[in-house]
Amino acid sequence: MASYAPRATIANVAGLLTAPQLQANTVRLEVLAHLAVAHCAGRKKPTNADLSRWLNRYLERIARIEDPVEDVFVTNVDTPQGNRRTFEGIWESNDYFLQVVLDTLISRRAPKECRDLLQPAFALLCLSDCVAERLGLQRWCLETSMPQGRVPIAPVTRVDQRSCAVTFTDAELTKIGVRRELLTPFILREEDKRRLISESTGHSSLERRPLVDFGDALVLVLPSAVSPAIRRFVLSSLREMGYLAAFGDALSSRQARQVEQEGLWELKEKTESFEPPKPDDSPLPSFHAWLLKYDVNKYIHVVLLHDRLDWVDEQGFSSFLQYPEPVRAGLENYLNKVAKNCLGLPDCAEGMTLILLGGLGRGFMLGFKEWPEQWRLSVIRVSDLLMLAGELGQPIKRYLKCAKQKQWAEDNGVSFLNINGDFNFYCYWRRLNHQLVPRQLPVRDGSMISVGNDFVFPVRKELRELVDRHVVQTTSGVFAQAMRFGRDAYFTSMQRRPIYASLGHLRSGTLAGAVETSRGASWLIMELREDNESIRYLLYEIWSGFIGLFDRLVGEFEALVPQISHGPLDIRLDFRELKVMENYVTRETSEPIPEPTVTMSQRLRTAEIKFPSNFLVHFQEPENTGEKLTLRALARALFLLHKGTEIDSRDTVFEILLDKVIGNSGIRVLHLFHTYYPIEYLLSRQGQKPVFLAHEDFVFAKLKLSDGCTAGGPKAKLETKSESNEFLHQVVDKIWGQLRELLRRFDRASVIRQALRVHEAVIYDRAHWRRTAQAVIALYSSAEDVLKIAVDREKDRNQVALPARTVLEMAICECPISGGREISRWELDEVLAKTALLIEAATDSDAIKLEIAGPIVELHVNGEYTINREFHETVIRPFVTNFVRQEFEEAAGEYSKLYRRDHPGKRVLATDIYSGEFIEAFKAEFRLTPDEALDGFAELMEFAVEQDNVIVETTVGVLRRRLSKNRSLSAEACDAFFRTFGLFHREAWDKPPPGFVEQDLYPWRFRRRLSATVRPILIFGVRDEDVVMYGAGGLRLGFGYLLERTEKGQLPDRFFVTKQMKAYWGAAKQRRGTEFEKFVEEAFHREGWQARKVWMKELGAPEELGDIDVLAWKSGREVLLIECKRLQLARTVAEIAEICRRFQGEAKDELARHVKRVTWVNENLSALERITSFMPRRDQVDHRLVTSTHVPMKYLASLPIPPDKIGPLQQ
Repeated sequence: MASYAPRATIANVAGLLTAPQLQANTVRLEVLAHLAVAHCAGRKKPTNADLSRWLNRYLERIARIEDPVEDVFVTNVDTPQGNRRTFEGIWESNDYFLQVVLDTLISRRAPKECRDLLQPAFALLCLSDCVAERLGLQRWCLETSMPQGRVPIAPVTRVDQRSCAVTFTDAELTKIGVRRELLTPFILREEDKRRLISESTGHSSLERRPLVDFGDALVLVLPSAVSPAIRRFVLSSLREMGYLAAFGDALSSRQARQVEQEGLWELKEKTESFEPPKPDDSPLPSFHAWLLKYDVNKYIHVVLLHDRLDWVDEQGFSSFLQYPEPVRAGLENYLNKVAKNCLGLPDCAEGMTLILLGGLGRGFMLGFKEWPEQWRLSVIRVSDLLMLAGELGQPIKRYLKCAKQKQWAEDNGVSFLNINGDFNFYCYWRRLNHQLVPRQLPVRDGSMISVGNDFVFPVRKELRELVDRHVVQTTSGVFAQAMRFGRDAYFTSMQRRPIYASLGHLRSGTLAGAVETSRGASWLIMELREDNESIRYLLYEIWSGFIGLFDRLVGEFEALVPQISHGPLDIRLDFRELKVMENYVTRETSEPIPEPTVTMSQRLRTAEIKFPSNFLVHFQEPENTGEKLTLRALARALFLLHKGTEIDSRDTVFEILLDKVIGNSGIRVLHLFHTYYPIEYLLSRQGQKPVFLAHEDFVFAKLKLSDGCTAGGPKAKLETKSESNEFLHQVVDKIWGQLRELLRRFDRASVIRQALRVHEAVIYDRAHWRRTAQAVIALYSSAEDVLKIAVDREKDRNQVALPARTVLEMAICECPISGGREISRWELDEVLAKTALLIEAATDSDAIKLEIAGPIVELHVNGEYTINREFHETVIRPFVTNFVRQEFEEAAGEYSKLYRRDHPGKRVLATDIYSGEFIEAFKAEFRLTPDEALDGFAELMEFAVEQDNVIVETTVGVLRRRLSKNRSLSAEACDAFFRTFGLFHREAWDKPPPGFVEQDLYPWRFRRRLSATVRPILIFGVRDEDVVMYGAGGLRLGFGYLLERTEKGQLPDRFFVTKQMKAYWGAAKQRRGTEFEKFVEEAFHREGWQARKVWMKELGAPEELGDIDVLAWKSGREVLLIECKRLQLARTVAEIAEICRRFQGEAKDELARHVKRVTWVNENLSALERITSFMPRRDQVDHRLVTSTHVPMKYLASLPIPPDKIGPLQQ
């Protein structure tokens, strides 16, 4: 390379390091950059062919050590001057370790001479950011990049443009505000150049001083070395000044605060902190430690290891910290001591040590030789832990679960070859959707899984883009740290919007969010009041709701209004005078409500909107008046700040702007409904965040599932119906055995309490989505498929609701009343997952038995099994999806009804509602009257209100006394009430009590007599001191379910035991069918048709053809033959299969008879004239199968009638 011109060659190679598509080739490019700096001394300008030859021929051997990319190409560092983009290269967490150095130096406690080091650092960061700006590279950008292959150097690589981007003339430095002398610590010296050939990349002089001076210009040779260069500059300077040790202490304390406030934040809820046992006198490294008991019975010892910064300065960031043997042994002994101490505690079920690697980015070689059994160990960099903590859901819990599952697999003989650390393993597990062992590998000795080193990249990419940490300028000129707002929203469109929440404001008790556009930041700020928690929560709901609309307003404003100002601006919402009424205040009884007032300070670039005290009354109406008035005030504030004058509200631009943002009347931010029922108030106020099925536990439960469940040893495939069903029965029995063993460890009340919480949260969440359906559709339908999201949400709810109810039914029988331990959240996840798996296996068995799935069961060597689920995809899924979609749309259409609630009158008696036949049948069946049942229900609801808790724990005696005293129920009526709505303890869940059958137990069947739906009161025994537990939401649903469905004849005949109720059931079923036919007939009458029931013999047809339920016609135009079927919504595979069997169009089924009638009429059109008074043409005659609800058979491909002719009348 000696014959090539230094400046041109070095700039060209440096420019290649700014190409995202070459990130995986960084090793070769950096080696070439070092060689160019060391050897180029001629005049020849390199061509693309030269660059290609050097990289792809001469450096081919070095290409073999290239690895896949592990992070994005461009990251971001926060500074007091704003965001500075940095090139990540192949350094580990390049941005984080630089950020923590800068933050430590910026601290007010740092001596002035230490803070003076910031100016050269900021100057070099300015160059890095300028390179990214010149090339249009935004933070978190990346492109596909392949290691170890040919490096493509072509015109599209834009070598010349990239060469210019890394070159800075003196004039260009002045233009960007960088003084050249500040860059002196980073300019390569002559003696450095001479040392290059004897140095190694990772700790070379060029990486310490990445700028090369060509007199009139500087070239940034290694863009990705900006971070290590600054870190090395700081360390060496502090060492010379004698401040390195103090800086190390400050850095260690800062990282410890980050771990506590961010990394472990998720574990803080219901976590106890303990002082770890004191270490022995052995030498120990520097560390911070936390000993925590979390999730009831788990211990975690978190140890943050700090590096020796003097060693880092000497050895470099690419070296490894290796403790002297006495220190390593001392650390190992200390960690073992803490672990053994925890394992000896009576409440410790399991535990682990989580080692966090702190310092400034280099690796640690720990090499522990001894470790206690039953105590896990995981090691992760502090930067990765902090990044992981930003993941959605409960990422730290998932990480710890991953470590537990990995240990289980290793204990069962599986070996994992994973050289890239535990975080990479977690990312591997996450990428494979938590499938720890692939289906093609057995879980036993000899199985080895090689984990690639490229799994961290997609996780880091996703989390960086999701959180998007950076700084945003405020009107005071200060830059505030911010992160994306709405990243945990259900709707991904919110996660992509440029709305950012300020962390600094939040710490000081202020809600502040910025909408960032090319113009600058538009801030929406609200001071939280020092009131009670519910008012602070309400104010947060207002702010968080309106910031989404504010984002739309800002975007539309800047698109519509010309010549707007640039720079940050503030709009402050002043709710200090807002009154929050405990009781409902109507618009009529409220004082007149003035509009919010808007004032402005042009000098401060701030507008304030002051809201009147009774402004909340606007949100108690079905119309979105409150939202519109708030948006009007925000729009006025924007006009004031940008134009300096108030705008006329009748101005066309103003009207267009508001119409674009809130023209849809369904857009709501706040929903304030009134209720006359205290229980409704309780249920809505005590809403919990729903707990969904833990997918990682569900997948894990499938490993080794088929072991021991096949006759005659392991097989790869089961092909007959009988052997497949036998296998699935064995699987169900095996899972039930595992569940029974688990449940017998836990205290009964503990399990029921937790399962009730899960179920009540599902009920609340479903009601909340229904109440806000109209607003959700209006707010988000333009950006994404809201109905699909609603369907997915309902699927998540259903996946956990049925297992939760099943756990209630099992726990009342199997869990001990004393001697068991409290169930933890992890254990609840495991129990729910295994219960869901039991239901799935039993459902699969039903599908094969009923022939809606083929008989073949594939058995995988890791213990999982699969069946053909085509029927699920083609029939069940679209059927359920369309039903949920319609329910959600109907909920949206009924939104206004939530605001029109009549005051309840006097108590209505059963005789005013129900027929005498029903009352007598109900009394005969349940041994109490409907009025007594209603009184019992009302008393239990009132008790929940008094307890101020949706989950009630009491005793049989307390309820008996209340029912007797407050509701005048006799002892016999009390017993009957408990028998009717109570699920009593019995010795075994899988053994039905006398008078019941096994089908009453099976949770994969609906309309069961022993389900927690129809028996929502969990009763531990019959004595007065025995415990009773129930959830108010579940009791409300269960009571309504039993009473309403019994009265309407919607429960199966096997549900009842008395002759009176069975007779009533038969008559009710017949009556409801006739009423449905009449309903359809009258609906056609209202649309201008003539319609009536017609017996086929009236048309001259054979009597065995029966009748046309409704014949509808319009004179001289068209005729419809309508078959009416009042059906119940099918909810299980068995019910869906049964409906499909009844309506396949095959011989003698219910659809076949309809098809025969249609065929006969088409062949005898003249017969219709007797009824319709005209003879229609064949193309004027059509038919329909009208059902009372959604039906699955319309999705069958083989039906003799088109699917669009089947379904509810409204379709």
